[in-house]
Order: sequence, then C-alpha cells, then structure tokens
Amino acid sequence: MNSLPDNNLASFWDRKFRKNVRVPLANLIDPIKHGNVIQAGTLVLMASGDRKLRLKLLETDTPHKGLSEPMLLNAFAHEHWVTPNYLLWYLSQEQIREYLLSHATGTVFLRVPKKILHSLPIALPTRVRKLKNLSEVVIARTGDPFSALIDEFYRDFHLNFTSGRFRTATILAGAICEVIVYQLLIDGGVSPKVLSVDRGLALAKMLDYVKLLKLDQSADFPMNHLQDIQKKRNSAVHAGHSVNRQKPFLAADLAPFDHIIRYFGI
Repeated sequence: MNSLPDNNLASFWDRKFRKNVRVPLANLIDPIKHGNVIQAGTLVLMASGDRKLRLKLLETDTPHKGLSEPMLLNAFAHEHWVTPNYLLWYLSQEQIREYLLSHATGTVFLRVPKKILHSLPIALPTRVRKLKNLSEVVIARTGDPFSALIDEFYRDFHLNFTSGRFRTATILAGAICEVIVYQLLIDGGVSPKVLSVDRGLALAKMLDYVKLLKLDQSADFPMNHLQDIQKKRNSAVHAGHSVNRQKPFLAADLAPFDHIIRYFGI
C-alpha cells in the first residue's frame, strides 16, 4: 500500500496550507504502550464496529486496549502551537477525512494502518489558532456491498418488528448477525474462498471460527448475545421447533439483538 498522499490531497495542501511547514504526524506524537493509560484530552482515532472511524478527544483517562490509535502530542508539537484541538480540526478537513477513509482496512471494523496515519503530513500552524470546540468527528464509509446488504436486511427487520411480526424479525436478526460475522471473519484474515466452499457454514460454526481466531477478545464483544440470537433464529425457522413452541415470539426475545446493534453500530 502506498503511504504517500494522493494528488488531490497534495493539491488541497497547496491551496490551503501553502505557507505552512509540514511534518509527518509521527514527529508530533509520543507512543503509548498497550495497557498504559491514555490521558484525558488526548486525541484518538477510534475504530468502531459500525463501519466508521471516530476522531475523538478523550474526556477521561482511558486504558489503551489497542482498539484506538492515540495521538499524544510531544514537546515538539507544543513548541509549534499544535494542540489536540488543532489536530482534530486539521484531520477533520474533508480531503483528509477522505484520504484516511480511502486507506482504511476492514469492513466491520475500519482501521487506518499506523504507517498511513503516522506518515500523514501535518501543516504546522503559523500562529495560535482560535478554533471551535470540537470533541468528535465521525468518518463513515457508505455505499459498499456489505453496508447495502445490512441496510436492506435491517429495513425489513424494522418493518416486521414495528408491525409485531416478531418471528420474522427474529429470522432477519439472525440473517444480519450472520452477515456481520461472515465479514468479521474476512476482516480477520479468513479467505472468502475458504468460507464459500464450507457447505456446513452457518452462524454457529462461524462463531466457533471467531473464538478459534480470537476475534472476540474485546471485553464487550457480544458473543453470548450472538449465540442467543442464533438459537432463537433456528427455533423460528425449524419446522419441529416452530410447531411445538408453546409461546409466541415477543419483542423481549430480541433484546440480545439490541446489544449487537450497539456494538456493531448497525
């Protein structure tokens, strides 16, 4: 992957920051080891499970768990008037957001490779800038086939849920979970060809793969909720289970799906 900025970004710099000295972001930040604390006020580039990147100024001290890229400014940055607010404002420029998004990897969890982020030229301010108080900037990826399929399923899910057709909503919730986990495995390095030839591939088996590959190591990964929806979806589509089920499907049966939505940001 080419770590040099593209022509559009270079043209943007020439227009807006022609008189500014530019240095790689790596020159402005100090590394923070995993497990150490990221101090409040530090700008982080956060990966979230909703096909978005978030530039966020931390409000509280936060353990560094490796799910975000902290940008702790060093003495050189302070000497040149680079503040967390300035860096957030600078990175939130449309052309730079587009550049970061174009180089992001993954589909469920977007991440910008450290090499790309750290090599990004930052225009040093020529004076102390008075900026609007930003706290978070969201960079979203849209229009890809994965997003389109999830959106289609979710529209049908919402229609059935609001209409009280909870059996069908449960089936659709299971389908959404299956698409998410399928893409999560691909993002984790599993070849799509390997998944396509597995005739017994279903959500339960894919969740086994997730555990085997340790893709569920995040403390709040909704494994139990995914397994719960998988069982309820099976009950909803299995003829014997459906006929012999004593209770109707209720809105409460889909409570685990709320946790999945919050985690993956559907």
